[in-house]
Amino acid sequence: MDRKGKYKHHAETVEEIRSKRREEDIVLRKDKRDKLISAKRFRFSKDEPVDEDITAEEVINITKQLLKHGPHRLTILQTLRQAFSQGTVFIDAFFSVDNSLHCLVGLLTGTDVDLQLEAAWCITNISAGTHEHALAIVKSAAPYLIIYLSSNNSMLQDQCAWAIGNLAGDGKECRSFLHAQGVVAPLVKLLQSPMPAVVQSSAFAISNIARESQEITRDIVKCGVIPLIPQYLTPKPEGRNILTEVAWVLTYISTSGEHTENLVRFGIMRLIVDILVKLVTEQPLDGQAITPLMRCLGNICSGPDEYSLAACDNSRILHALSQYLSSSIRHIIKETLWVLSNMAGEPHVCQSVASEPLLSLITKNLSLGFDIKQEALYVLCNIAWHGEETTRHLVQQGVLHHIVPILKSSDVELLNLALAFCEMALRMCPESVQVMEQCDGVTQLEGLEYHRNADLASKASHLLETYFYMGDEEVEELG
Repeated sequence: MDRKGKYKHHAETVEEIRSKRREEDIVLRKDKRDKLISAKRFRFSKDEPVDEDITAEEVINITKQLLKHGPHRLTILQTLRQAFSQGTVFIDAFFSVDNSLHCLVGLLTGTDVDLQLEAAWCITNISAGTHEHALAIVKSAAPYLIIYLSSNNSMLQDQCAWAIGNLAGDGKECRSFLHAQGVVAPLVKLLQSPMPAVVQSSAFAISNIARESQEITRDIVKCGVIPLIPQYLTPKPEGRNILTEVAWVLTYISTSGEHTENLVRFGIMRLIVDILVKLVTEQPLDGQAITPLMRCLGNICSGPDEYSLAACDNSRILHALSQYLSSSIRHIIKETLWVLSNMAGEPHVCQSVASEPLLSLITKNLSLGFDIKQEALYVLCNIAWHGEETTRHLVQQGVLHHIVPILKSSDVELLNLALAFCEMALRMCPESVQVMEQCDGVTQLEGLEYHRNADLASKASHLLETYFYMGDEEVEELG
């Protein structure tokens, strides 16, 4: 999401910096999402012991037996789906038998309900395999999986939705195929199911199919997903799995900003804020639920300032955010800074963000890893943008002392942000000149004059000539 394009730099506006970063940021956050919650998931049975000693050769043998339509097909399917969940080598073994997939799809579309359900489970676990496995499934079984989303069997609905979620999580090719087959409407309808497992699986599938496609996201919204979500936005432990899945749906709906007004109108932002305030009191923190909720709040607050103000209608939200900044979970810290960087664009909220304890916690994060340091810089730059008073306050609180060491970074993005902050500090707070001199800032700027990135070198040179070299030249002329 765009971070409002607030603060300015003499050589490159933040609108330009962020425009370049916007798409990269969305991709990076989606990559992070994949690390936090796998886009594909094998399904295991809670009640059955797993045969960990099965071999690929045994999989081949029982697959051949499956093709003979003998009396033990149910047991064979159960063994196969267990094997598939243990690794792709067993899926490869299954595919090595001619007509194996054709046989499996035949059982999925057959009249024996038990065999049908086990076949769907096998397909779910195959779909969690490699791209080639998913592609084979989507071409041969996806139309049937979509049809069975509307069946009267809730267990089959659950299994088919899970399989579709795995297929959608594989990549753009599978997502496009599923979308073209009309998967969105029946998936959204399943959010009305009275069965929690069905709701969870459908939300998982919706969040995966919504990735990287505004067209599909529009279709999801058009099918009425937004009014269905508030009922699941509760911090109650028994609904936590569903909360996590629908929160990921919300992150993708809110990414473009196109649907933000509807999210606010249906009370979703208010509910997210209330939940975040509640979840911060739990130990350990539920990072799986907090992360997508925080990301969605940040997306919403990157819109008009009124949304940041509305988020603060819950007087405890900023205190909760300060507690999240003290978390030991890195991605929670990063997402919290993401929220604050967007909320800080609103003048009244900015005053609170620039106060203690938030300011010290934000500044402290400048010493952490690249991604967190970058988010903290965005917060501070958005605070400084508000003018002389806020910038002077930041300088007086020692923020510049923490910014200057970043001028030694090898990362161009961090250097751009650090230079942007230094430029605002020097321009709007004269005492920053002395502070920069005291903390070796001039030396760091001089080092950047010879940076291989010409734009960075130009910015550093401009700051030196404007705020540090003019006095020396005047002395020489007088001499």
